[in-house]
Parts: sequence; structure tokens; C-alpha cells
Amino acid sequence: MAFRAAEYERFSGTRSNAPPWWPLWHATFQRGWASRWIRMITFGGIAIAAIISLILYFVQKVVPEWRAMLEEMGQRVGGEGPSLRFDAEIYLILLHWFVYPVLVPMAMLLGYDLMAGDLRGNALESYFSRPITPLGYLAGRSLAFVSFLLLPTLAPMLWIWCMDVFTAPAGHFAAVRMVPLGLSAALLLISLSLALFIQALTTITRSGLWTALVFVILFILSGGIGPALADLTDQRAFMALAFWDNIFSVANGFLGYPEPARQHAPFALSVSILGGITLLCFLYLLAKVKHRALVG
Repeated sequence: MAFRAAEYERFSGTRSNAPPWWPLWHATFQRGWASRWIRMITFGGIAIAAIISLILYFVQKVVPEWRAMLEEMGQRVGGEGPSLRFDAEIYLILLHWFVYPVLVPMAMLLGYDLMAGDLRGNALESYFSRPITPLGYLAGRSLAFVSFLLLPTLAPMLWIWCMDVFTAPAGHFAAVRMVPLGLSAALLLISLSLALFIQALTTITRSGLWTALVFVILFILSGGIGPALADLTDQRAFMALAFWDNIFSVANGFLGYPEPARQHAPFALSVSILGGITLLCFLYLLAKVKHRALVG
């Protein structure tokens, strides 16, 4: 691809030591951050985390033994049932605040026009005229996408964990020490699979509206079919058809509970499904990009 514009000049300065995909990541991040909705969702998650942190701090100052009191109360109310424990498993509650209501809207706002927009505007030829490979292009776009998905989900939960450990009595850290690594591993896998799937879907539809419709339909259908088949057959493996249940099972497993309650999908199966989606979408996108990598 020849550049004949009068304003085009060959770069003759010193190249940066940053990897070739870094400028693309930075440009993609700036492009996403320009969205008012993205900023609102991100700051909303941070604000909720700050409120929870303040509550933890003040309750600990006023009633230092509140954890033990609630655990004892839970044992009395629950009887022979499962008792309330403030360990790593309690962080699964945060999925309902920071993950379930956030991931799908963020994915729709970000992913519909990344690679599809480059394909429509023939921008890939311009990218590959520079020292960037198809793998570097895919890494820059996808890592920026994943960064946005982790900002309002993982970051607030890790902040709450820090405040929980800071205000907790001695010995509490041992019960929640696996939370940072477990949540990071789980949400990284979930976000990466979602980012690659949305990008693969947009290269097929080439439309933000159709991408949103298809994804929402798949999300709703999977959330209904999985539990229905699990109830009919009494096989919890069918719960893995529901994307939201895979989120719970993966997070539960990485937090140190690989055998969740009977009504959820097995941890190994959920990891295999999300890993398979990630691999298949990555290979499809890489092949799609390589077709446009030759610059004439």
C-alpha cells in the first residue's frame, strides 16, 4: 500500500522501546474512555466500592466483633443448614454487584465497533504498513477491551478486599488470602473470552445493532435453556450452557471451592467452555486479520 499524500513523511526519529501493539492499545483505550457511558459505569463501580469500604471501616470501629456476631446469628437462624462464614466464599456475593450487571453492557458499548470498524474502513492495511503483526494488532485491541471490562469489575472488588483485610481482626487474612489471585484469574478468563467472542461476532454481523441483538438473544436463551435442561435431567452439567452460571462456577473454583453447590455447573466444565470459546474466537480472528495483512 503506497502513501502518496503530500503531508506524509517517513519517520526518521528514535523508535520507542514499547512493543508495537502498545500504541494500538493506548489508542483503543482512549477511544473507549471517550464514551460517557463507559466513564459512568466505571466510576459507578468505584463509587460503590468506596461506599462499602467506608461502611466496613466505620462498622469495625463501632462494633469490632461484628463478624463473629453475624456468624453466630447465622448459625442460630440456619440451624442444621450451612452457616454464615466470612471467608473467601463471601466474595461471590460481589458478583451480583460488580460483574453480572456490568459485563454485558460494557461489552456491548466497547466491542461492536473495534475490529468491525477497521474492516469496514479498510484500516487494517494502514496498520499493517507499520511494524505491527496480525497478532500484535489483535493483542492491542483485545487487551484494551479486557482492561475496560476489568476496571469496573475486578478493581473495585480488590479494593474492597484490601479494606476487608485492613479492618479485620487477626487471623482473617488466612481465610481470604486467595481472593486477589482467584478473582484475578477468574475475571481475566471471563473478560478475555467475552472480548474475543464479541469481536468475532462483530466481524460477522458488521453492525452494532445486530451484534447487540444476537448477543442478548444468546445470553437470554442460554440462561433459560441451561437451567431448564438441568431441572429436567437432574444433571447440573447442563448449567454450563448458561453464561452467567459459568461466571459463578469459574469464580467459585478459583477462590478455592472447585465443587460448588449442586445447582451450579462443575468448575472444570465451565473453565473448559470459556477456554474453548477463547481459543476458537482467537484463532478465527487471527485468521480473519491475516487475510488483510498483505499490503500491496
